[in-house]
Amino acid sequence: MDIAFADVGSHKVVRVMGDVDLYNVGDLKRAVFELIDEGEVESLIIDMASVNYIDSSGVGALVAAQKKMKTQGGKFGLLALTEDVLNILKLATLDQFFKIYESEAALP
Repeated sequence: MDIAFADVGSHKVVRVMGDVDLYNVGDLKRAVFELIDEGEVESLIIDMASVNYIDSSGVGALVAAQKKMKTQGGKFGLLALTEDVLNILKLATLDQFFKIYESEAALP
């Protein structure tokens, strides 16, 4: 898994490339939580266009990141989910929990 950062309008975008699973979820959590802890992020978007697989530990990391952003008064969303990842979130009914954007053009 690789992680890159970008600024898109008022959003800080974290681009995740590769599978998100038990073996590398720590890298994602560390990167996202460090960004949140800096305190300068008002809107955090996780771009998952290049993620074909996510396991429960990865889903848990996304939930934790959203909760952390919410406690700091920030916004959190997921961007460009692949069909496989969206199906996993739907199975857990988390597609209703997260704000999901289809493309960067859909970001407010």
